[in-house]
Amino acid sequence: MTTEPTLRLLSLGAGVQSTTLLLLAAERRIGPLDGAIFADTGWEPASVYAHLDRLEREVAQPAGIPIYRVSAGRIQDDVLDPDKQRSLPAHTIDPATGDRGMLNRRCTQTYKLTPILRQVRLLLGAATSDPRPCRYCDGTGTRIAPWRAKRGDHVPGPCSVCGGVGSLARVGQPPRDRWAEQWIGFSADEIGRVSTRADTRYSRSRHPLLDLGMSRVQCEAYLRSKGWGSTAKSACIGCPFHGNAEWRRMRDTDPDSWVEAIRFDAAYRTGPGLRHQRYLHISRKPLAEAPIDRIRPSEYQQTTVFDQVYETELERAEMGDPDGCSPWACRSGEPVARELGAG
Repeated sequence: MTTEPTLRLLSLGAGVQSTTLLLLAAERRIGPLDGAIFADTGWEPASVYAHLDRLEREVAQPAGIPIYRVSAGRIQDDVLDPDKQRSLPAHTIDPATGDRGMLNRRCTQTYKLTPILRQVRLLLGAATSDPRPCRYCDGTGTRIAPWRAKRGDHVPGPCSVCGGVGSLARVGQPPRDRWAEQWIGFSADEIGRVSTRADTRYSRSRHPLLDLGMSRVQCEAYLRSKGWGSTAKSACIGCPFHGNAEWRRMRDTDPDSWVEAIRFDAAYRTGPGLRHQRYLHISRKPLAEAPIDRIRPSEYQQTTVFDQVYETELERAEMGDPDGCSPWACRSGEPVARELGAG
C-alpha cells in the first residue's frame, strides 16, 4: 500500500458532524476531499433527504465534490418481507416467560457499511464481473427460502440473494496500490467510539474532527454561523435505539414520521417462527402506548438490580443508544435482558 491515499472520501450521514466536515472541505480548510458517500436505508425522515439535497446543491457541487448515494434496499420493506432474512435490533419479550432481550444489530452492516465499501472499491477502479446466474435460485429469480421451508411453507418467492433478477454481478478488489482514506465524523467528545474494525486493505479510517479538536457543540456552533443550524440527527425513522427524547421530538414536530413508526411497530410485532414479540420502544409496549413523556421505572424492568445499572437503563430509555448507528462504530446489540440481570 502506498503512503498517500488514492482518494479521500467522506462517509456522509447528513448529520451534524459529517455536514461540518463537508462544509470545511468545501471551504478548503481541510482536505482535499474527492467525494462523499451517503448510504440510504430508504427510511430517513423527509427532513434528512431535504438537507442532503441542499448540501449537494449549495455546497458539494460548487466545490466540485461529488456525492454518491448508495443503497442496499428499503429496510422498512425488507424486514417485513418473509422472503428476505432481514431484521432490526428490536426489543423483545417472550409472552410465555416474560424473558426480555434484544435482536442482534445487523442492519448497519447490511444497509450502510456494505454498500459504502462497494462504492469505495468501484471508485478505486475495481472491476465488476459480468452478470452470472444466481446459484441460489439456479438463475430463475425465485426459490423457496430455506427458513420458510423449515416450517413447512413451500411456496416459492423472489430470491433474496439476487433480488429476484436471477443473476449476480460482483465488484472485485481494487488494484493493490490503490486505497482510500475514509473520513468519519466522530467529534472530540466521541473518542470512545473510534475504531479501526472496519478498515480493509483498500480503506483506512481517518477522523478529521479529532485532529481539529472539535466537539459536537463546536460543530453545531460552526454550522449555525454558516446558515446550517437546522441540521438534525440522521437515523432511520423506526430505529429501536431512539430514546424518549427522540420519540417525543418525532411525535411533536414530524407527525408523518411518527405515524409511519407506529404503523411499522405494529406490523413488526410478530413473525413466522418467532416466539418473541418485537417492539421499537425499550419498554416493550406498542409505540403508540409507550411511556415516552416521563420515566416510569416499572416500565423498564421486572427484577431488582443494582442502582447504578438501574440508573443507566433509565438514562438509556430517555436518551437512546449513546453509540448511534454509524457504520464505523456499531455495537452488536447485546441483549438487554443480560444487562438487567433478567431471565
